[in-house]
Amino acid sequence: MNRPLLLLIALVVALPFLLALLSGTDHTAKGRADSEDADETAIRRAPITLFCAASNQAVMQAIVNDYRRDFECEVFVNYGPSQGLLSQIEVSRTGDLFLPADASYLQSARDKDLVSETHPIARMRAVIVVRRGNPKSIRSLDDCLRADVRFVQANPDAAGIGRLTRSLFQRQGNWAAVDRATTAYRGNVTEVANDVAVGSADAGIVYDAVLHDYPDLEPVEIPELENAVSDIEIGIISTSKRKPSASLFVKYLTANAHGKRRYREHGFDVTPPQTAALQTNTPQAVASQATDER
Repeated sequence: MNRPLLLLIALVVALPFLLALLSGTDHTAKGRADSEDADETAIRRAPITLFCAASNQAVMQAIVNDYRRDFECEVFVNYGPSQGLLSQIEVSRTGDLFLPADASYLQSARDKDLVSETHPIARMRAVIVVRRGNPKSIRSLDDCLRADVRFVQANPDAAGIGRLTRSLFQRQGNWAAVDRATTAYRGNVTEVANDVAVGSADAGIVYDAVLHDYPDLEPVEIPELENAVSDIEIGIISTSKRKPSASLFVKYLTANAHGKRRYREHGFDVTPPQTAALQTNTPQAVASQATDER
């Protein structure tokens, strides 16, 4: 039998094995791609839990609704005063994200190894709040301290704005007078706004952005609160079991076209983008960035 014929026979015999090998390679590649797609879907749809300051409740609810629509996944939000939320995280070691009213709480969380990374979002300013038309003619801090004015604040041992303003007034030397004139301390900033809105208080101290949802209230800016600014940041909780999913939500929250747009709409002072990664325009791009960083 000549050499060409032998080669032809060998090729015919080997052909089925070559085809099987190529087919197996295709299946392997397809399986790997399917697996990656499944991982990305799992990231998008894994439910996460967010501990969020009450001052951010209205804007956060809008963002969470957008996120549920875009990614078909659940975000459970626990709203409350910042110190209370920090204590919950420390005791329970549960949850995925922490967004307090002021970044100082995130520093406290970092000091206790409770958060692994933080991301800036926006700013809020403390103002005096009164009913629209200012029926008590409150123009200054001294006006808030008058005997005929019912003045309320958020508890400085629980709420971010209370801690911020107490520290500021202490440095100015007028905290004792403000404390004596305070009719009641409330659990969080929205409770202060509610008191003024329903008429059970004449004035209080709230964040300016909170007034977005209170059309019957108006702010009064005073020199003593000029530097009362809170930086809003979000942190990923160190013990989170869903860090890829948490990271995806953070990217959505800090994207100009999504979370920051909502913050701007709700009257917050939105900080400039920190990196190009925060300038994404579509939910798909957000998801792709999160997957690439795993």
